[in-house]
Amino acid sequence: MADFLVISINIIMSILLSASCSYLSLKEAFKRNGQKQALRKKELLLPSFTYTLFYCLLHASVTLMISYEIFIQRFFYFAPIFFVICFFSIYLSLRLFEDVNTDKVNFLRGGFIFSLIMMAGNFATYSGLIYPHIVFKPMYICLTILMTLGVTFPFFRMLLQLNNQESSSYQGKQIVFWSIVMGLGFSGITYLTAYSLLSPVKYGSYLSLVENNHMIPFIIEMALLLILWFIPDHLANDLHKKQMKEIYEKEQEYKSLYENNLSAIFTYNRDAVIVEANERAADMTGYSIDEMVGKGFRNYVMEKDLDQIQMAFQQSLIGNPSKFEMEFPHQKGHIMSIQVIVVPIHLDGEVTGAHVLATDITEAIRDKKKIQYLAFHDELTGLPNRRYFNEEFEQRVLEGNKQMALLLLDLNRFKIVNDTLGHGYGDELISRVGKRCVRVLGTKGFIARMSGDEFIILLPSIDSRSDVHKMAAAIHESLKTPFDIGGHEIMTSTSMGISLYPHDGHDLSTLLKKADIAMYTMKKSEGAYQLLFSDQLEEKGINPIELEENLRKALINEEFELYYQPQLSLTTSRVVGVEALIRWNHPVKGLIPPADFIPLAEETGLIIPLGERILIEACKQLKVWKNEGYDFKVSINVSSRQFHDATFVEMVRNVVTTYDVPPSLVELEVTESTTMHHVEEALAKLNALREIGVSIAIDDFGIEYSSLSYLQKFSIQTLKIDRSFIMGLDEHESNKAIVSAIHAMAKHLKLTIVAEGVETESQLEWLKELQCEYAQGYYFSRPVPAERLSDFMKERKRAAVIG
Repeated sequence: MADFLVISINIIMSILLSASCSYLSLKEAFKRNGQKQALRKKELLLPSFTYTLFYCLLHASVTLMISYEIFIQRFFYFAPIFFVICFFSIYLSLRLFEDVNTDKVNFLRGGFIFSLIMMAGNFATYSGLIYPHIVFKPMYICLTILMTLGVTFPFFRMLLQLNNQESSSYQGKQIVFWSIVMGLGFSGITYLTAYSLLSPVKYGSYLSLVENNHMIPFIIEMALLLILWFIPDHLANDLHKKQMKEIYEKEQEYKSLYENNLSAIFTYNRDAVIVEANERAADMTGYSIDEMVGKGFRNYVMEKDLDQIQMAFQQSLIGNPSKFEMEFPHQKGHIMSIQVIVVPIHLDGEVTGAHVLATDITEAIRDKKKIQYLAFHDELTGLPNRRYFNEEFEQRVLEGNKQMALLLLDLNRFKIVNDTLGHGYGDELISRVGKRCVRVLGTKGFIARMSGDEFIILLPSIDSRSDVHKMAAAIHESLKTPFDIGGHEIMTSTSMGISLYPHDGHDLSTLLKKADIAMYTMKKSEGAYQLLFSDQLEEKGINPIELEENLRKALINEEFELYYQPQLSLTTSRVVGVEALIRWNHPVKGLIPPADFIPLAEETGLIIPLGERILIEACKQLKVWKNEGYDFKVSINVSSRQFHDATFVEMVRNVVTTYDVPPSLVELEVTESTTMHHVEEALAKLNALREIGVSIAIDDFGIEYSSLSYLQKFSIQTLKIDRSFIMGLDEHESNKAIVSAIHAMAKHLKLTIVAEGVETESQLEWLKELQCEYAQGYYFSRPVPAERLSDFMKERKRAAVIG
């Protein structure tokens, strides 16, 4: 019983030691699943030492098992040598196992090398231990070699399979079971190696028990081999199932990607024949899949794109993908824009055909063209915009055009159309003007819309300045025909500023600046419609950009002063009122007339603080004259923007109250268009002003709407006949008829009449015959400062006394 117990303990120890080595090897294989990274040599030293320790203990237990005498006499003496032999054997084995992770491993070569290492280590170890008691038993040795191959090959195969799997799904119990089975196999080989070399006379009492049944150890090892060979097969079966599952999943993913792709997919073989297509391809082209399969490029691609797609296909056959855009004819006849991607199909390292992915980008191309169009064209008129004009100018310069002209056009009276008829009419007017200019220019010029009511024209090839003036005259003439918009016949004209390349500048910014100066100067000139830039214009300093900056500073520095033009009674010749007119006394440029800065003040909103300043200064001066004994009105012009400002009425009330002047001596002059814009609002404001006590006059009457209905509706006390009618009395009988009609109407409505612009005695005498009450103009006095006006009034007073 004691012998059996000792044998059992030795066998179990051997198995456990072998199983431990196997377990460590398996864990290392699991840890490196699918990783092909090689370990450094130093990293193999620790596991080599660990495995060696276990293997030496295995040999010790086997030696103790086969012969206690040999174990006592030889094992400890040869232990260092055994350790070195085992260490190098295991180190070489681990290096071999490391190569399992590479694709270069040859299974048979690796298995034989591993088996050779195992056999060499075992036979060398036991040859040293049992010498001189070695007896070669050829049959036993051959069986041991076969058994060694039978154990090492499945172990090596198992490691190969584990290392080539991307991930491990095996549980710890399975690993322990495999390790025990492997431990049985390796410990059995160790026993068989010793058994096949040791002389029977040296058998220990334990080993002698099997001498009469000498084939039993080999039969037991053979049984273990059957189990060992089953483990790799089990792993292989698992791996095969896993691979098949992955292949199925990949196939389903590919099928889903192919069939549900938003792009049309055509699969071509190497002969450029369609072998497969998805449903999207049928939807996009209008052909069924059956109709497309078996066809080539020529059946569907337009002739002009055939070379491009064939070249892309040939590139795919050598492994190069392609991407491009082309047009594709739909089965129903319309043309689509598509994006095409051609990718090669690789199978076993060879290109077997190509996938052609086609995406309908018709809408995207249309949107892109629209965006491109909008980026370079004005949305309202369809004309080129400033960006397009810049590129056109630069292109002409690069082409070497020697002389070009820039015409900057600004529509006259456009604000009146916008304010009275609405922005829809204004937009239509701008669009119609642009079309007329295009017709006039033809191929001789390039027109673009700058902004608002401004256009810019490039004449890219001119021989002389007369060519420019002729084109300007043609545009001006074309606008004389009224525009019929919504039942209204609308008249307009343009103010043109002209600059020449390269005479006035070499870059567009300079040329535009100078054309703008010329246009701005021309707008305040009567009768003219075009002006060519000259250096003298720039010297006058009417650049709008600089003017706005100076205008803001002038308000702060109080550079403005009021001039006054008297209004006289034509029956008594006495001064009955004065009109306050603003002047800008610029510290460098001198006196600047209102025509040069009032429009800009309107545009920028500076007219509101400027208008308040005018009213304050006029009330201050009115109080001075009142204290000197004069009793007449002061008329103050109110701009449209100032009148429609929400704080205007309150501002008037505060100024009149603050400076303590009789409201009845303050007269506010507004134009017809001002009152016609937002009529209800205008009526409310006029009534509020009348409640304050100030009087209202309509300035420049006769040149705009001259509506009788609003004269009755609004609280108006005075009509001022526009100076253009008075100045033409001597030349045109029609002017006399118009003035007579306005005078008769005013008398009937009990309104006061003031004739503006009286410059000659004949005009004065005619007005007296008409029994016009009041007049003003250069015939009596130019606008003068308050001090000089006081002298004028004193002279008129003396003349009236003498008379």
